[in-house]
Amino acid sequence: MPKLSNHTKAVLFDENIIEQNILRRESANVVQRLDYTLSRPRNDFGKPYGRMSGSEMAIVTLIGTHDTKEYYERLVSDESQTFSLVFNAIYDENNILCSFDSAMVVEGYIVDVVELYDNDAASEGNQMSLEFSFLLTSITYIGEDERHLRLDFVN
Repeated sequence: MPKLSNHTKAVLFDENIIEQNILRRESANVVQRLDYTLSRPRNDFGKPYGRMSGSEMAIVTLIGTHDTKEYYERLVSDESQTFSLVFNAIYDENNILCSFDSAMVVEGYIVDVVELYDNDAASEGNQMSLEFSFLLTSITYIGEDERHLRLDFVN
């Protein structure tokens, strides 16, 4: 797959960005692909009603080969997990997250983990791609001026 840009569009943190004050660049994983679908029932006139229903979120991220153990531990855990997806992250001179365009805090359960090896990526820095599927229970969107919108789902 050709590289479209040298600019990192999205990164994944293993912490809740709302609760965590200091997020370092080295704890972020570059997101290669993000896929999820949300739906809400509508009446005959097209008006939405009831609760939204979530689905699985698939995330493909670059990760160091030594970091996969944590994702497998989360896979067998029966507790809800929290991740933060940050879009267009900006770091200060100390490599601490200082600004971003928008973000999502996702909560739910990891249901599948797949390791994807690529010879080119391995030769560049001993990284591989990790794809994990995440059964969503809630998403909190973070926009301008720290405004939050939380959506809880029925699965």
